[in-house]
Amino acid sequence: MALKSSLPYPRSFHALLLAAFALVMLPLLLGLMYTAYAQQRLAWQTREAIQTTVDVTRTTRQLAEDLSALQRAAGQYYVLQDPQLRLGMHDAHAAVRTALQALLAMPFDAADHLRIERLGRDEAALYQQLQGAGPADLPRFDAFAPRFQSLGSSSDRIVAAGNALVDRQVRELGKQSRNLRAALFAQAGAAVLLSLLIAALLSWLLSRPVRRIDHAIRLLGAGDLQPQPAVRGPRDLVQLGEQLDWLRRRLRETDEQKQRFLRHVSHELKTPLASLREGVELLLDGVAGPLAAQQREIGMIMRGNARDLQQRIENLIDYSRAQRRLDPLVSAGVDLRELLLALVRRNELGLRAKHVLVDLEGSVPAVHADRGKLDTLFENLLINAMRFSPAGGRIRMLLHDDGDAVSVRVSDQGPGVAEQDREHLFEPFFQGMRQPAAAAPGNGLGLAIAQEYAALHGGQIQLCDNADGTGACFCVRLPRVHPHVPADVVPDNAASAAPAFPNPSEPR
Repeated sequence: MALKSSLPYPRSFHALLLAAFALVMLPLLLGLMYTAYAQQRLAWQTREAIQTTVDVTRTTRQLAEDLSALQRAAGQYYVLQDPQLRLGMHDAHAAVRTALQALLAMPFDAADHLRIERLGRDEAALYQQLQGAGPADLPRFDAFAPRFQSLGSSSDRIVAAGNALVDRQVRELGKQSRNLRAALFAQAGAAVLLSLLIAALLSWLLSRPVRRIDHAIRLLGAGDLQPQPAVRGPRDLVQLGEQLDWLRRRLRETDEQKQRFLRHVSHELKTPLASLREGVELLLDGVAGPLAAQQREIGMIMRGNARDLQQRIENLIDYSRAQRRLDPLVSAGVDLRELLLALVRRNELGLRAKHVLVDLEGSVPAVHADRGKLDTLFENLLINAMRFSPAGGRIRMLLHDDGDAVSVRVSDQGPGVAEQDREHLFEPFFQGMRQPAAAAPGNGLGLAIAQEYAALHGGQIQLCDNADGTGACFCVRLPRVHPHVPADVVPDNAASAAPAFPNPSEPR
């Protein structure tokens, strides 16, 4: 599996994890930075508002006090006629001007600024008149009282405007605080969502090479040795993919060697076995002279053993071909009930020898399948049930229509399958614990071949629970139309040629 990737993967899976962690954390870090900035900005605005509040409150109060000080100094000057008292009046006037300048620099609205400027003009005009008064003007000081009162009223309105400014800033701070809280919640949600999206994308990128490797391992475990797409990702995972591909090639070479060995051994055994069977048949036909009863009995035993050995060789060949999918499906309409009846008739002698009865129940529509392979599949199940059935037992075959598929249950009344044998039951060459004492040992390929042929049709076979709780029950489920073979018109009944297959010695 060569390294071919358009993605800038890091050199190692560890570095890829660190990069993914950094990318996932990036939106959260940006969100934290924005939160810190927004909080700092709000704190600065709060400090500014507090400072403005303090300045407005202090200055408006100071303005009122300075106006009162101006009125007191003017009154003292008019009463005492002391020139030094002019200095007090001058200081009070200067303090009023300073307070008014400070108020004009504050964030009042336009109407309040006009009111402050008007107060400044009124206070300046009054101060000029107070400066020009002499001792003879003392009785006139009472005439200034309405103007001082007007200045006081204007000062009170400015104080009220200052309070309104403070209230407005408090409301503005509250609004900004609420807006900031909503913005922070939205930003946090967006950051979390973005992090989740980035995490999902990076998770897909991280898991893609792992999934590819896992898929390759599963295919190897299932016996699929075909080349797989290259693993793309960090270099260490690419190297692991290359090692898996090397293992696949080695397994494929080993499998080819095994298949080649089976073919050679089968061929080497079949040639002398054919000569042996021909010799036995000639002896039994009396070509070399008449045989005594004991000699004929020995010949019959030799004929049966030779037939059994040939059947085992054929099983090896069939299993090898089924695993490699060398025999393509020859699809046609198959009537399963008629096929099963033909199997029962073909094995009637074996059934009679053990006094075993077969019950065939139900009917299903014709299926589009390979009749020869289905014949092999169900004959294996029938012979397996015959082998494990007790004398005088009963085998039940039940057909059921599942809509787009059909199912066939084959059950017997034998000893059943041991619990520890269930997971290995369909493995080739496996022999279960509960073997019948009187039966000859088999090669353990019958169920393995049945499973291969069921899978070849897109179906499955499994061990299921028997209705009466005794014996073994095998359930075969087949699609009515094979998914990989175009279906022709399926006839109601299909003629068949029933090929010969194993004798009742085939093991479970």
